Amino acid sequence: MTREGRAVVTGGAGFIGAALVSALLHDGVPVAVVDRAPWQDAVRLHGLAGTGELTYHAADMRDIEQLEPLFSGTTHVYHLSANTENRSDRAGRTADFTDTVGGTIALLEALREAPRPVNVVMTSSQLVYGPVPEGTTVAEGSGLLRPTTRFAAGKAAAEAFLEAYANECGLQAAVGRLSNVVGPGMGRGIIADLVRRLHDDPGEIRLLGDGRQTRSYLHVRDCVAALRAVAAAAESDGGDFSVFHVCNQDAISAHRVAEIVAEEFPDGTPEITYEGGRQGWRGDIPSLLIRPEALEEHGWRPRSTSEEAVRETARALLATRRPTTGAR
Repeated sequence: MTREGRAVVTGGAGFIGAALVSALLHDGVPVAVVDRAPWQDAVRLHGLAGTGELTYHAADMRDIEQLEPLFSGTTHVYHLSANTENRSDRAGRTADFTDTVGGTIALLEALREAPRPVNVVMTSSQLVYGPVPEGTTVAEGSGLLRPTTRFAAGKAAAEAFLEAYANECGLQAAVGRLSNVVGPGMGRGIIADLVRRLHDDPGEIRLLGDGRQTRSYLHVRDCVAALRAVAAAAESDGGDFSVFHVCNQDAISAHRVAEIVAEEFPDGTPEITYEGGRQGWRGDIPSLLIRPEALEEHGWRPRSTSEEAVRETARALLATRRPTTGAR
């Protein structure tokens, strides 16, 4: 466990951020959330109001002057704020540059004068690796950065700036390259997309791609535990910059995800269909096999397998979308 005194969580109103804030507060860590959403829109955090020492700052993550006063007494920064849409056809054209890279540089500039030591954990993505030969397992020390989308390029650039600032300014910094993080309440990703499509057409589950795309799926509670383990590992290792895979120890195909959603669907047996060929969309990476070797060496293990995480998520999302007969 880390020596957490006061933590700042950027992007703390989001799906992963809110779960991390909840876990920190539960353990008695004072938390300051920095997010661009006004408090009234930070609905995932409303149930935490009055729980422990929680403060909320609605701020532009690209504004250094707004950020600088927020880090007094901070020992840990969990930097989750970034563009979270990995499909260029859905994200803003410059979101990866302005939000992911620009927001990271602004944060690091704001931390230049903060009292040391400060431990910075930034979330990145496994998509920075780009395509790898089929069957190849990527470890932290073996993967080459080959981004094929603006999303992945933004993450890779933000990582590079974090490493540079860590070396120049004496920060203790670590990157967690995330796989598909899932759980009740998630708003995007394959499971949420499939549930929305079932809501529109209960007879069909339509997959982008041929269904063979293989990914690790990590439950959000395991992701939160992993991010805190990253902070602790970075402290114990004592270096300026380190990289960790935040993913499950196994992986399943998109077809299996669709099967699980169909099995949990309470109103029939939808047919699984496919469109888009091997790639679901331009820039998509059909399969990535990632192992969390660095975290395993530090004793971290996920509580749920990929299949268990997908099933729990599918069940929860389907339950929230199912109409209640006779409801008033």
